[in-house]
Amino acid sequence: PQPVTITSEYVGVLKSRRSSEIRPQVDGIITQIVVKSGDRVAPGSALLQIDPQREQAALESNRASRVAQEAAVRFAQQQYDRAKQLLDAGAMSQQEFEQAESTVNTAKAALVALKAREREAGVQLQYFRVTAPTAGVVGDIPVRVGDRVTTSTVLTTVDQQAGLEAYVQIPIERYFRILVVGD
Repeated sequence: PQPVTITSEYVGVLKSRRSSEIRPQVDGIITQIVVKSGDRVAPGSALLQIDPQREQAALESNRASRVAQEAAVRFAQQQYDRAKQLLDAGAMSQQEFEQAESTVNTAKAALVALKAREREAGVQLQYFRVTAPTAGVVGDIPVRVGDRVTTSTVLTTVDQQAGLEAYVQIPIERYFRILVVGD
């Protein structure tokens, strides 16, 4: 009689202890993949590009609207200045002056709103360039150029230089009495 070692084989998964899943903040079509699996990246390095054409058009539209509104503010201000002179000379009623004042204030408020929309579109446009949040090594990239992605799509991972963990699924019901942790 001799001792018999019971052995089994199981599938394990190695994962970095410090890994970041990279997901886009916008929906769209991938137009460029800048890195490949195994590349080392610095924080802020470009990883992928999502088609920004629609958002660029929205930004340009917002810029054009802002320019038009700036012209409307200048015109309303000129009308207000004329109305002020006419009111001071007694050639205009108080009501007409207040209407000119209201018009210039409304035009200025609309300009502030358009500037805010333009800034928002500029910020949104930045999300079409997917960047690395930390330094590390790029993991598997399961998407390809031309793929449509959503905010729930995992584009890749960036693994920081830290230890690895092994995950092994062992049926505990079968081995809980004889399982020995070791090398």
